[in-house]
Parts: sequence; C-alpha cells; structure tokens
Amino acid sequence: MNIKGIAINADASVIDGSLAVLKRELDYYQEQGFSYVELSPHGVGAIYGGKLNRARVTEVKAVLARYPFRYTVHGLNPLNLMAADPINRLGFIASLEFTAAINAEIMVYHAGRYIPEEDFLLATRHNPTSQERAIMWQQECAQLREMGQLAGQFGITIAVENARPYTNISDYCYAESLEALAKMVREVNHIQIRVTLDTGHAYLAACHYGYDLLQSVTQLAPYVRHIHLHDNFGRASTSWERKQYELASMGRGDMHMPIGWGDVPAREIISRLPNYQGVITVELRPRYREQYRRAMLTTQALVKSSDRCVS
Repeated sequence: MNIKGIAINADASVIDGSLAVLKRELDYYQEQGFSYVELSPHGVGAIYGGKLNRARVTEVKAVLARYPFRYTVHGLNPLNLMAADPINRLGFIASLEFTAAINAEIMVYHAGRYIPEEDFLLATRHNPTSQERAIMWQQECAQLREMGQLAGQFGITIAVENARPYTNISDYCYAESLEALAKMVREVNHIQIRVTLDTGHAYLAACHYGYDLLQSVTQLAPYVRHIHLHDNFGRASTSWERKQYELASMGRGDMHMPIGWGDVPAREIISRLPNYQGVITVELRPRYREQYRRAMLTTQALVKSSDRCVS
C-alpha cells in the first residue's frame, strides 16, 4: 500500500457552520498528529440551497491556511443523482467547486438511492419497480459520467461510497452491494469516478445480506481510491435509530467506533488492497473524540501489519 496520509473526519454536526469551532477542531487534530482532514461543505456552512457561498469559502480558506493539513472532502450527504430534483445536480457541482477551492483531490459521494432516506418513513413512499430502478441506474450512470468530466477539469476524483443497510428497508441503494458498486463504476467508465470503501458499511451489509465480504472487497479493489475506516459489530439498525449511547450499548447500527472495538476484519480488508494509493480516513463519531490519537496509531500499525502479510 502507498498511504499518502491518515485523515480524521471533521464532523459536520460538531462544526455546524462555526469557524470558531472549526479552528478548535483543527487545533485538536494537529495535536493528535493527523496529516489530513476530511471536511464537508455543509459542515463549514459553504453551501446553501445548492449554491456555493463564495464569501464563506474565502473565510474557510483563510482558516485552513493556518494549518499544515491536506484535505479530502465529503460532498453533501443528501446528494442523490438518481433523484429528479435538479438541486442534486446543483449541490454536486457546488461540492466539486468547494473541493477545488481548498485544493482537495478527493470528493466522497454517497451512492445514489432508489429510495432516499428522507422518504423511508413516509406513508406515501413510492417503491420503484424493477423497470423504474433500471431507469434510475442509467440516470446515475449518465450523471456520474457528466460530473466526472467536470471533476477532471478540477483534477478531482469523485469517490462513490458504499452504503450501509437498514433493517426496516431493503435494497434502497445499489451500493449496499460492493459488486453492484463495482459494476456502476465499470459502466460509468470514467477515470475520475472511483470508489470510497467504507469498511464499517461493508461489514454491516455483508452480515445483513449474507455476502462474502472479503471476496467482494477483492473484486472492488481496482476501483478503490479512498478508505473510510471504522468499526461496528455487524448488526444493522433501523433508519430512525440515532441515539448512539443506546445503539453502542447493544452493539447495533453504523457505530463508527475506533478499529479494534468491534468485529470489522480491518486487517483482512486492508490486505485485500495491496495496490491501494491514497488517504485512509479514520471516520469516527464525536463521542470517540478522546480516542482519536490512539485510532490513528492503530491505523498506522494496521497498515504496516497488512503490508507484511502481503509481502
């Protein structure tokens, strides 16, 4: 593996649009020894109504200039290129513009959803037919190809992230399957469209649907350009469960714990990516803030161990 650096995610809910909090967090990340930070434009308040607030971006850049970090970007969480609402296209372009403005090379995109999370609990929710899903698949493919063209102008790789499963709804997103995600990237067939492998999401989905995790990682490996590393116990939760102190105690859901706290076979996953070149983002929930440095050191040791296994 050729690791460019280890990142920590700057949690959007913690920063919540405050530059003062952003500075506090960056100070802390620097103390812990991280070389990269994964920022989100929604976390720093840079996008409103699908449009980039350029004055805000200037303010954010002034803050970032005080630090030695390099950055990756997590695009707007609700972005869904399968949806009809044009704000998704606008928000995607704004996310790319933000990524370019802070000189980041990776923009993470949550794969398109046949059924968006905001519709899960609606009594009027529409469950697309197989024919409608095929049309949405082609729309995602075409839109990603278009966004790939724009990303190429900025020198950005769009890294499509695999999805977590929920117990109250099945097959809401093609990227619950690593094989389907690999198929999408092949069909898009654009050099700027690659994959963010989220280890926690992949383990949850493999346990929930019963597929071979490591075999799927091997098939996906040629397309992986970014990694989100975190842990859980492989037990999916419902989409409406949000209280981490309750979920953690029962070992359920997308916990985003430090590696080694749960059951994700991180070393085995990493060993299936011997040719990986990029950043590993330790993507933890804020409740594990006191563990950030230890998580970084664990990740460094994990990479070294995996390299020895490969060699």
